Amino acid sequence: MLALNMIEIPVELGERRYSVSIGHGSIELVPELLGPFTGRRIVVVAGQRVWKLHGRRVGRVLRKVGRIETITVPDGERYKSRTSLNMLHDRFLASGLARDGLVVAVGGGVVGDLAGLAAATYMRGLDWIPIPTTLLSMVDSSIGGKVGINHPLAKNLIGAFHQPRAVVIDPAFLQTLPPRERQSGAYEVLKSAIIGDRTLFSSLANAPARLAGWDHIEIERAIAAACRIKAEVVERDERERGLRRILNLGHTLGHAFEAATEYRRFTHGEAVGWGLIAAASIAMRRGLLNESTFETIAAAVDRLGPRPRVSDLPLARILAALKRDKKVRQGRVHFVLPTAVGRVVVRPDIEDAELRRAVQVLAAREARL
Repeated sequence: MLALNMIEIPVELGERRYSVSIGHGSIELVPELLGPFTGRRIVVVAGQRVWKLHGRRVGRVLRKVGRIETITVPDGERYKSRTSLNMLHDRFLASGLARDGLVVAVGGGVVGDLAGLAAATYMRGLDWIPIPTTLLSMVDSSIGGKVGINHPLAKNLIGAFHQPRAVVIDPAFLQTLPPRERQSGAYEVLKSAIIGDRTLFSSLANAPARLAGWDHIEIERAIAAACRIKAEVVERDERERGLRRILNLGHTLGHAFEAATEYRRFTHGEAVGWGLIAAASIAMRRGLLNESTFETIAAAVDRLGPRPRVSDLPLARILAALKRDKKVRQGRVHFVLPTAVGRVVVRPDIEDAELRRAVQVLAAREARL
């Protein structure tokens, strides 16, 4: 039986149904949570830093499920590439991994996206399970089945939908997370709050900067709230044909900033943080969001901590990256815009002039920080 304080969030997708298990110490319950997979051959794909810190403990519990082989990958967004994907396929083959095998991703979003795509494409699809170790991956990439790698010119351009069989979230991993990475994940939690949870937004507004020192209960509640929002959206629109696009709030310009800097300047969350302010700015100029709420959203983003500069990025490079974004439909960039804290809309008619003004707003705000 699972621990009484474990939070279980189902993702109801018919035969692809799975549960997200959240709780401090949940890694120790992996043998129970993964009971149906006992005896399978397991390949663990892990980030190098995470495995150095937690590999002994994670390996010990996974060996209670089945025989494991571990592959570590370098840390950093630029390693979410075709080179890394080919390496995983080669290692899967060399290890004798068959169609009844299991891939377990242990690490942040880069590891989860990369391992998930490797599982989706090897032998036409293997079961896989993420054990996210960063706040960002806990509340975002581990749920929903989006897996992929970057193209040098566009973020997450190469990928698939491949739902995991389970998600195990142990917030205890966050104790060894660098402050910048904790802050990066906090932007994604804030994104979820702006989309659909005013209570979560208020909680973040009262949280310590970078969420440093937040107690176990508050962290678990925030993670669970963000996960519920994503699970509910994914259940209604698994393959992003409509509603699921709202989860891209802040990501349109955020992804462009990442691509324009070759994935070397920003963490994903930092880029999304700037993207949240940009989206709110466009919404305000369109009369969809009042000035007071714009300031409330922008101040909430700024309160989470400093972000790398955007003012020196060539606008032409940003716009070029936007045009290559997956969210472009019939040549138009689709933007998610907040209309209040807890409510957003999708607009397909954002013009280049609006994007230029939004980037100018970011540069002006940067100067004030």
